[in-house]
Amino acid sequence: METKGYASATLLRLVAIALNAVGSLLLLPLVLKTLGEYNFGIWALATTLTGYLLLLDFGIAAACTRYLSSQSGDEAGWRRTLSSSMLLSWVLAGLLLLVAVLAQVAANTGWLGNDHQPLTDVITLLLVEVGLSIPLRLYQSILRAEVRYLQMGWFEIIRIVLRLLGIPLILWLGGGLMAIVLYGSLVNLLFFLMMFLSVYWRDQTSHFQRISIDLQHLQELFSFSKYMAVTQVAEFFKYRTDNLLVGLLLGVGAVAPYAIMIVVVDMVAQILTRFQGYWDTIIIRHAGQGRPAAALDTMLTSLQIGMALALLAAFNLSLLGDWFLTLWVGEQYAYLTPALVIFSLVMVGYACQAATTPYFNALHQQRANAWLASGEILLKLLLVVPLAHVYGFKGVVYAGVLATLLFLLLRLRLVAVLVGSSLWNMLTIVFRKIVPVLLLLLCAGGVSLALGETGLPVFASMALVLAVQALGLFFWIKNPGLRGLSFHSVHLSK
Repeated sequence: METKGYASATLLRLVAIALNAVGSLLLLPLVLKTLGEYNFGIWALATTLTGYLLLLDFGIAAACTRYLSSQSGDEAGWRRTLSSSMLLSWVLAGLLLLVAVLAQVAANTGWLGNDHQPLTDVITLLLVEVGLSIPLRLYQSILRAEVRYLQMGWFEIIRIVLRLLGIPLILWLGGGLMAIVLYGSLVNLLFFLMMFLSVYWRDQTSHFQRISIDLQHLQELFSFSKYMAVTQVAEFFKYRTDNLLVGLLLGVGAVAPYAIMIVVVDMVAQILTRFQGYWDTIIIRHAGQGRPAAALDTMLTSLQIGMALALLAAFNLSLLGDWFLTLWVGEQYAYLTPALVIFSLVMVGYACQAATTPYFNALHQQRANAWLASGEILLKLLLVVPLAHVYGFKGVVYAGVLATLLFLLLRLRLVAVLVGSSLWNMLTIVFRKIVPVLLLLLCAGGVSLALGETGLPVFASMALVLAVQALGLFFWIKNPGLRGLSFHSVHLSK
């Protein structure tokens, strides 16, 4: 049942990624042409700022998901967790709305100058949007705790379709920058509101009761959320913000090639998130039910799938990178393929972090998880200066990959310690679990070489190779028996 739901939910969320990617390719030129470069820059900045501002929930939504998942079937526990989390979220929402008011007061009194008025208005609107969405995001935690990812996938598709259809219509009707930013904010709020309405209509309650607020539980949530906030910030700075780092170290001219690689790697990260996020709640639920072996095996399943997808991405970039970069950004950037393949190995570490984070949180190891996440960023910063000096922008890539692979080993070592095993035994089971994907890669490589001898057009050959991989991966996911033995069946603890 879990695998069937997993395949359906993941497929739906991948459809959402595809819609968003294709729509964005068509939408961006239209917005640029209509708004002009300056207002387009503000609009693009607004999209980035939303991601930054969502970090300001201080990990409350993640903490709420963790406790709800571990309290499956405990209605009183759910009310206590949601009510206490709601109080924290209202405090944060109030602070953001206060900042929005102060920003507008500063702008209207001329303290910021007239030149910054459009940007100030956009930031104010985004502060209001995020402030209102923080309490509503707790109902997304409920859907996650109930493993209702299929429903969340439909809500995500609705949000993407409304955004991609509405913005061109507003521009066609003569709307400007503030009109499309306001519309985008309303669509984002509708996304979270749909989750609240779904929970309320089904359960006929908001799950919030003032009398259920527990100060001791509130302290637990706050203690947990502060470590989740550290983890979230570290994950955000894993590679997405390195454009600024490259610009400072190597100059603005080096930013463009690095930014191109970040876009590609971030697309892979979104796919990994869709595949692996499904298992988070199940891991926490097993731990909350006193089933540590089941939690461990589910974590290994998430790790296995994530690492498999990361390896497939690296293989496909090595195979198709030149062609893809030439078609997308021009032949002058095809030289980035080797560096891009190496950069994609960051996703192997990302898969490990995505799998082990809910496992560590379920076992009350959130502090260790936060140290691992932030330690990886600190190590990268220590390596990046000397490596960038020697290798240029590729040195930034090397620093990130070295840091993420080292901390992959440290994460697996912590898992081994928690189950009384050794790092070597843990590496052995992980290798055994990815053997089917390694065989799939060998098969895809053989098909690619064979097709190269037939004289087929490049596009047709690539399509066939990708089809072989997609069919093999889908068959693997739909057949749990192919995903390897459980942790205890191979005597890792011996």
